[in-house]
Amino acid sequence: MKTIYLLFFFISFANSSFAQEDGENPLPFIAQESKFDTAPRFPGGTKMMMNYFEKNMRYPEPEKFKKIQGQVSLKFEVDKNGKIKNIKVLNGVAGGPNLAKEAVRLIQNMPLWIPANKNAKPVKSEYFLSIPFQLVH
Repeated sequence: MKTIYLLFFFISFANSSFAQEDGENPLPFIAQESKFDTAPRFPGGTKMMMNYFEKNMRYPEPEKFKKIQGQVSLKFEVDKNGKIKNIKVLNGVAGGPNLAKEAVRLIQNMPLWIPANKNAKPVKSEYFLSIPFQLVH
């Protein structure tokens, strides 16, 4: 049975390879206009955001005790007034659920951001951010 699946995979792969050589494009690229001209940003830039994290991060005790470290990836919206909304954890740290909770808390308590701009007007946008949690020895 495994051989049949592998054979099917290789045949499918070979067919897609030949189709590309013939000049066919199975996945057409459609250019989209950018949703904004300038991206949203933390007031003062990346360095100030890192300072914010250093000053405000409270490493959760259970994860600190177990020496759990990692990055929490999130996405959120920055509205046209710079307010953060709709925070979602995209990827947490295995065995460290409190790290995700802390990351959300940090984002919720951030100061107003400088919103994205489109045609010189502020617009709502999405922002993706990974927050590293590392224990200092």
